[in-house]
Amino acid sequence: MTTLYTGAICPDSSYLHTPLIEIVGLDDDSALRAAAKRLKEFDYLLFTSRFAVKYWQAAGGKFDAKNIVSIGKKTSEALRKVGAENFCQTSKDDSFGVIDWFSAREKGRVLIPRSNIALPIIPDGLRALGFVVETVAAYVNRMPENVQKVNLEKIDKIIFTSPSTVDNFVKLYGGIPHDKILDTRGVVTKARLEEYYSL
Repeated sequence: MTTLYTGAICPDSSYLHTPLIEIVGLDDDSALRAAAKRLKEFDYLLFTSRFAVKYWQAAGGKFDAKNIVSIGKKTSEALRKVGAENFCQTSKDDSFGVIDWFSAREKGRVLIPRSNIALPIIPDGLRALGFVVETVAAYVNRMPENVQKVNLEKIDKIIFTSPSTVDNFVKLYGGIPHDKILDTRGVVTKARLEEYYSL
């Protein structure tokens, strides 16, 4: 079986890797730096990806918040690499798992450094629970330049790693093929794929 993998970083050579997202730093990270200087105003610092950890640190952000929260093993690994020790990892590594985790916590102010195109699911969900939420762009998630199409006739399975890879696949190929095995990483990506698949 030939599997097309759309993520920015491919897990191993058994996949045909065609990254449909590119992660880069902000042209202007002044808002991120300003947020980092106000960290003491927040009760929670939430990292939703290893890229958020990377660019938070690059902008001078510290890891001494009252409560640091991590989504998933990769994000936790990134936190350990920068020396963060006292953090909590949500039991489920998706947006709804984060909301569930916060539902059992004391209300407070939450700062979320994240992608420039991150979905509103987490901020809206936390606000509905009574948290005060501030988001700030930490990095840019964009479609790579000069992406090369592959011959989909030779592909049996496609793995989408984020909602933006689904969007960019549709931009590149014009739609979602109905004759392939389709897999996703996370329920949010699955929901995004289903929006297109039902068209």
